[in-house]
Amino acid sequence: MDVTDLAERFGVSPLTIRRDLDYLESRQLVSHQYGSATLVNTLGRPSGSRRVMAKRAIARRAAGFVEEGDAVFVNASSTALDVVNHIEAEDVSVITNNSKVMLLQGPLKPTVLLTGGEAVPPRASLTGQLALDTIGRFTATKCFIGCSGISARVGLTSNTAPEPTVDALMLARSRAHFVLLDSDKIGVECTYAFGTAADAGTVITDDGATDEQVEELLSAGVREVIRVPLELEQEG
Repeated sequence: MDVTDLAERFGVSPLTIRRDLDYLESRQLVSHQYGSATLVNTLGRPSGSRRVMAKRAIARRAAGFVEEGDAVFVNASSTALDVVNHIEAEDVSVITNNSKVMLLQGPLKPTVLLTGGEAVPPRASLTGQLALDTIGRFTATKCFIGCSGISARVGLTSNTAPEPTVDALMLARSRAHFVLLDSDKIGVECTYAFGTAADAGTVITDDGATDEQVEELLSAGVREVIRVPLELEQEG
């Protein structure tokens, strides 16, 4: 679905369409890319999409690592953002550069701080010096970061700039690292590198990751690779 076509069809502005698509994406009903959107499941059941199930299962598992009193970084990844929905620990602060946090359905358990920064619609990430300055004021106990790819050779990579600069600072300013990504991104090497494989700390992915892929990451310095069974998400 093209944003311009939808705006013409419903007689509203493209900005209105983008806002509506952002909301639908937050509800995991569509996948919103540059200038277009795709239903995650043509039957209207988000749980039927393997990718959506993987993201949700990974986020749930990651949220279990958040402990009482933690201050955590969450980057602009949709999977990382979903962690915020599942945090149950008390007295938790979330610092994020993902403006879509405003679309999450409250009440949320943690306190959320939005970094501020430069916005380039339709992307939800906030970047630039203001975002960096805000992140630099904190030392987080943990960070939860999604990325476009991870490989033993290149490490953590992203398809877009300048988000990797923010991601790199989140890694530098946090004590424990959790990288969240579906198994299709393992072995993928994108344009912008922002950390080594060892910087990943704990990788949380779905059960599509092979034993060989896991061994390669561990050999490259990843501390732990957790494969979340999607059957548990289907049952839930």
